Amino acid sequence: MSSVSLTAKAVRKSLLAFAVTSVAFSNISVAEEIQGDQVVERIEVTGSKIKRIGDLAPTPVTVISGSDMAEMGITNVADILNKIPSSTVGISPETSNNFIFANGLNQTNLRGLGSDRTLVLVNGRRFVAGSNGASAVDLNTIPSAMVERIEVITGGASAVYGSDAIAGVVNIITRKHTDGVELDASYTLPEQGGGEESQFSITAGGDFLNDKLTTIFNATFAQQKELRASERDFLNNPVGSIYNPDPDGPARIQYEGRKPLSWINEAGTFFAADGNQYTFDANGNMKLFDYGEGLIEGPGNNGNYCGPSCEGYDPVNYGLIRTPLDRMVFSLNTDYQINDDHKIFTEITYVDYQSNGESSPVFHTYNPVYADNAFLSEETKQLLADTGMGGFNLYRMDTEFGNRTYNQDRETFRFLLGVEGTINDYWDYSFHAQRGQLNETTLWGGEIWADRYEQAKDAVFDGNGNIVCRDEEARAAGCVPLNLLGIGQASQESIDWVSTEAGQTAETVQTSAGLVINGSFLELPAGFISAAFSADYRKEESSTDPDQALIDGTIFGNLASPMSGEYDVVELAAEFSVPLLQDVILAHDLSLDLAYRWMDYSTAGQDDAWKLGLNWSPIEDLRIRATRSKSVRAPNIGELFSPPGQTFSSFTDVCDKINIELGSDGNRKKNCEAVGLGNGWNPSDSWYLSNHPGFNAGNEDLTAEVSDDYTVGFVYSPSYVDNLSFTVDYWAFDISDAINYITVGTAVKYCYDSESLDNIYCDLFTRDNTTGDIIDFVQKPVNSASFNVKGVDIEGNYTLETASIGNFNVHLIATYLEEWEYNPTGFEADLQVDVGEYTDPRWKAMFSLGWDYQDLSLEARSNYRHSAVASNDWLPENNNYNDIPSHTVWDFTGRYDFTDDFTLRFGVKNAFDKAPPRNPYVYDGAGYYDTQGRAFFLGGNYKI
Repeated sequence: MSSVSLTAKAVRKSLLAFAVTSVAFSNISVAEEIQGDQVVERIEVTGSKIKRIGDLAPTPVTVISGSDMAEMGITNVADILNKIPSSTVGISPETSNNFIFANGLNQTNLRGLGSDRTLVLVNGRRFVAGSNGASAVDLNTIPSAMVERIEVITGGASAVYGSDAIAGVVNIITRKHTDGVELDASYTLPEQGGGEESQFSITAGGDFLNDKLTTIFNATFAQQKELRASERDFLNNPVGSIYNPDPDGPARIQYEGRKPLSWINEAGTFFAADGNQYTFDANGNMKLFDYGEGLIEGPGNNGNYCGPSCEGYDPVNYGLIRTPLDRMVFSLNTDYQINDDHKIFTEITYVDYQSNGESSPVFHTYNPVYADNAFLSEETKQLLADTGMGGFNLYRMDTEFGNRTYNQDRETFRFLLGVEGTINDYWDYSFHAQRGQLNETTLWGGEIWADRYEQAKDAVFDGNGNIVCRDEEARAAGCVPLNLLGIGQASQESIDWVSTEAGQTAETVQTSAGLVINGSFLELPAGFISAAFSADYRKEESSTDPDQALIDGTIFGNLASPMSGEYDVVELAAEFSVPLLQDVILAHDLSLDLAYRWMDYSTAGQDDAWKLGLNWSPIEDLRIRATRSKSVRAPNIGELFSPPGQTFSSFTDVCDKINIELGSDGNRKKNCEAVGLGNGWNPSDSWYLSNHPGFNAGNEDLTAEVSDDYTVGFVYSPSYVDNLSFTVDYWAFDISDAINYITVGTAVKYCYDSESLDNIYCDLFTRDNTTGDIIDFVQKPVNSASFNVKGVDIEGNYTLETASIGNFNVHLIATYLEEWEYNPTGFEADLQVDVGEYTDPRWKAMFSLGWDYQDLSLEARSNYRHSAVASNDWLPENNNYNDIPSHTVWDFTGRYDFTDDFTLRFGVKNAFDKAPPRNPYVYDGAGYYDTQGRAFFLGGNYKI
């Protein structure tokens, strides 16, 4: 029999040990163990592989239930994680539109340290990466209807889980059981059109074969529609900046409203020798360019822009604020009880979803049109003749081919098979093997053949008065003349000749297996020592296969190379929880937690991680906890094996006769002279006038990142006030050897500014032995960066229960950021202090006030971002828009249980229609602020 008193004690202590948003303890994995003549429960929690007896891990954990998500109107796991103050937005539909291979991805980013430094687990086990070459999991693959709870550890956990857990761990626990069939549907309707969201799911399961077989199946269909800037009043009226026309004021000032580019448009525009700018009307006739309200006054490039009604190119009309997302997710979890001591379990997931990115049409800024072009009107020909022009350069957005689109289809399959059970009364085991595979297909639309475009636009008359392509070989190959003078002037045949599509397929495969043995031994005066021993194997493989046209670079603006890379890792780990004192003066209980993990990567070599934790309750109401740990992140496949791709760059050679004298500490001059570049040396005359060829590539010599981190905090839950708990945790990360992508300009500078030439930068470029000119370079990631991040997490929860008017719950989670520093190179001059900037505000908080009475529940919830600045390096003479005000968004939601089987959910998100701050940096949300505006949602759940 299970001891009720011991079980209750374990649950109470778990409340003390964790910062808990919402959790049903009956659903935490439990194992029974005999101690003396009693049977007690050992509870498994995120942050440890030990199933613990009462005393839980000292690591702070925030827990969110799946029902909380549903009642908030949230249908994607990423959306709730992005609201937690300890997290920030990773790649998301709001931030991924300009990343060709990332459209629609949903990744979380704890502490703002990067999605690849946040480890996402499903039921305590790894999940296949969400994009090729990376390690971060795509949260689109997790159906919200299958989420039992989400446990978030915001601290280093590599000793327990291995690589990628530097910033923390997100462990998604899925449902294991349901009886019958459950239908769930929801719809979110923004007050302003665009961005609608809908989801429908069916969940079914039960117990079969005399209760030996338990199954749960879920099918989820979710859609998130695109959102364009023109569909939101605060986006349709953008906020930008211009150079200040007043020379006595700051250099730049805020500018509100549309400001099209004055020198390029969709009809085509050119500058003539008579001093005028011309364009073309709807019939292709030449006319003077209309500047509308006129060119924007002021210095610098202000004259490149004109008033809202001018005929220039307006980028607000193109691209997406949020990419569309259509998902199908199928999940099947099964448990088969072989006997009382052993069971087999499986997890099967299949996901197929599409997302589309979009940007402007192809464009041309160097686009010569000659005076004998057959599509020129007589008026235009006369202008050219009168001004002595042999032609002109046509600046044009080529709308004939449509907007450029990046259609992404991702198909994920994961199969896991495991067996777990008891070895004896004190020890149990769990073994699993799994394979996950991601197939990505990317299709570029709205593209053109670069050579065909040049051939088709160069149209002339033949001897019979027909308009043909000038190039006879192109004409023989089927070239159709292309009329670019005006909108809609090109024939469909010419558009078909020039336009094309291109694509790339990619495959990511994860194969892994793991064994965990845990239990207890050696009874001490304060209790048994608990332990867990684990062994893991994992292999990661990635490859890409672009179309030949992308490899050859014959498509406008796109170049890709095939990639293939893989690595594997073997890991061995041990954890111990040692009870030191119990029920003595100033030690209601005191325990020590130890963890160590050894890793052997086929790429980065051997490494280790460790953790030391202390958990002390001087009295039953107060728990003090502290951890000190070393965490690591091994480089991923993309960082290691990205193939060389040609690029061009212009940069400064710091060894020239001017810059050689500007280096600090004398290192630059000393090192330049050591390679024979002193004494007034300069690059050749043409060097500074050209872009230089080089390559972007991965780096197989990368080593693991290392983080030294610690947390110190307490949980206070007074026995004299029921249902009240208060948590404070101070945390710090000191990350060294962080992987950073080095550009050629940075490499050249720090090659010579280092103490010697024996450094990671000098190997990234090559000089000509005769002239000294830099003739080749490679831009690749190196272990050069560091992070220093510190802060405080605060959480409070109080529930007031009344018999007559229901129950009230107040919950607050907040994060104070003390320090956020990043140095990409290790040189003092490159230190970036970001704390207090809009990306990393001092305070973030989430507050909720809930009330439930009988069958009705209502909740008010707010998300807060503290006031911030655009840049800590701001000076009054820089600009007049550095300050960004605090921002609070309120949601009001509710639930009504009509019957035990039917529940209705409802609410309004962003109830006060709070727009992002009117600031050039964040007016479009920038991933940090809501761009949906006020939106209404309705959802229902029906059990059959």
